[in-house]
Amino acid sequence: MTPHENPLNTALDRASVLKLGAAGAAVLSSVGLNRPPAPAARRVSRTVPAALVPQPGVLDLYVNEGYQKMVDDSLVYQRGFGDRPTIPVDRNAALRIQPRVFTRDGQVLTSRIYPVNAIRPNGGTPLPLSPDPANPGQHFIRRNYWASFLPNRTIVAETGSTVRLRVVNRLADVHELLVGGAGPGASDVTTGPIEPGGVGELEFPAPPPGTYIYHDPTNAPVQRAIGLFGTLLVMDPDDAWKVAPDQASFERQWLWVCHAIDPGWAESEAAGVTVDPVARPPVPRYFLLNDRSGFEALAHSPNRSINLAAHEESLVSGYARQIDVRQFGEDIDAGTVRAGQMVRLVNPGLVFHQIHFHGNHLWTVRRNNVEWPREYGWIDDDGHVVLQQWEDVVELEPMDRKDCMIPMKRPPDTTDQTWYGRTEDWGYPMHCHAEPSQTAAGGMYPGGLVAHWQLKASL
Repeated sequence: MTPHENPLNTALDRASVLKLGAAGAAVLSSVGLNRPPAPAARRVSRTVPAALVPQPGVLDLYVNEGYQKMVDDSLVYQRGFGDRPTIPVDRNAALRIQPRVFTRDGQVLTSRIYPVNAIRPNGGTPLPLSPDPANPGQHFIRRNYWASFLPNRTIVAETGSTVRLRVVNRLADVHELLVGGAGPGASDVTTGPIEPGGVGELEFPAPPPGTYIYHDPTNAPVQRAIGLFGTLLVMDPDDAWKVAPDQASFERQWLWVCHAIDPGWAESEAAGVTVDPVARPPVPRYFLLNDRSGFEALAHSPNRSINLAAHEESLVSGYARQIDVRQFGEDIDAGTVRAGQMVRLVNPGLVFHQIHFHGNHLWTVRRNNVEWPREYGWIDDDGHVVLQQWEDVVELEPMDRKDCMIPMKRPPDTTDQTWYGRTEDWGYPMHCHAEPSQTAAGGMYPGGLVAHWQLKASL
């Protein structure tokens, strides 16, 4: 195996197999060593549905199971909403979809970028319009120009579109797909329970612009912790570079989905044992950002395709600019805007996260699709300040979604001599301040929920 090959696409070595645990060992003799073992207790005699006949304007999802490689090369049992039917021992089990876009004119497009016809930023980094002569080392930023790359598990729905889903349950127990807050009055919409071998249908008009989580609520939070979740991003195509109409403009946006995996829960479910989340609280070992941990999330993997995807989807980067948070979206010249980049933080996982950027603070704009006020804020029932403000650490509870602006500005403690003399990109870390992601597996912080961002050198 070359350093650039994915271990899931090649024969498993014996050391990898041993990491699969008891549930995997029970079926080694029947599947051989060239692919992950099927969860033996989940085998059933029924005939699982084949791929559905595609219908225009409809997205088909398949509740699949299989194994996912972790940052330490362990294979952990997972489930997911895939875009094609696969079997558990498939070396490329479909456990997440490629990004899809429901357009206002009724199409369903496969696209990693949005807007789909916008210009792709090379490596994810938008180029500026020109230097800012009044502010040496800073730049004018193009308005309504650059596309944003989106991670897997993302469904984009344009306002005015209708989301149409068919969900095939290929597993041996009941599952469901629910979109939280996407119905009238921010109610939930759901397929309802889908029996083994059954097909659930869900149709609803795109809700107001914002960030929503779709997931399986069965035995919550177990099924979404095992991997049955994703993000619904609703955008207004007439204001595709705003978090919502008449709200903050951005140069491009980044969707960061945080996830925590408890391999003990996964092993029990793979063996046919239903996890009781109250009697057996989760103890996550792996912490992922857009399905990557540690050096893979930082684009330092020997796999070049992983590194490119991480740069495009996760590693915030751009050129310094003047920004005034009181004037998001104000034109300073034709085709330019004083705005930063939007980071949409999503946590469908099990634990609290505390997102901490070095170099720039974040300006929190909205939480759970409700815009925070710019003045006359308040304290909510949990003791949190509800007010747009600069935050050193952004708290992200399970099922939270927060929209935050990173200003991409000159770090405030940089001296003139250093700033005017710089010739290279400046890189800063992002890491989680919450203890679980730093102490897991006896101290796997470097392999956990980390990323970085870059302030590019001047043109």
